[in-house]
Amino acid sequence: MLTNLFKEFLHLSAQLRGNYPASLGNKKENWQYIVSLLDLNIPKLYQVIYGNVSGTKRDIREQEMMDFIPGYRLIHIDELLDEKKNLDSIMVNYKNKGYEIIIPLLANYSSDFICYVRTINGEGKVVSLFHDNCELILMHNSVEKFLETICEFYKENIYYLDEDGYLDYDFVREGEIGAKINEDISYWLE
Repeated sequence: MLTNLFKEFLHLSAQLRGNYPASLGNKKENWQYIVSLLDLNIPKLYQVIYGNVSGTKRDIREQEMMDFIPGYRLIHIDELLDEKKNLDSIMVNYKNKGYEIIIPLLANYSSDFICYVRTINGEGKVVSLFHDNCELILMHNSVEKFLETICEFYKENIYYLDEDGYLDYDFVREGEIGAKINEDISYWLE
């Protein structure tokens, strides 16, 4: 299911930005080794994504191809370890962990992250972390809901291109659709 959702994401993103899937590059041969340095039990989400593409480098020339979702790039596999160090430095004083592992997946230029979290119970979830408040905010109760939500945003035309060709979104409708898919998660209700 997760593989199909990622393929659907690539297909939908290509309908809006034809070159976006190609801009993510081919998978790197050593991607498993890199991710295993963060988690020996490589999360399925990382297997599906980095088993197919490399991601977007921070200094990408074609800035209109940066966004995986508006404002956030898929961290390039070559930058994943450095971004994990950045994430760890932000979270150094974070007390209420409740998770076994946290790995960054998406990042913006302000060092805010969208991350994969595996809870102590072994559940894979997706959270947001803003560098200025160091609070993990639950976005999706599963990695499937993460990709399903993004795909729905494309289908419902919540994601669109602005006049300069950059990925943008309808803030109000994003919250409405996000809340329908991710029931009882306060992130989508704010």
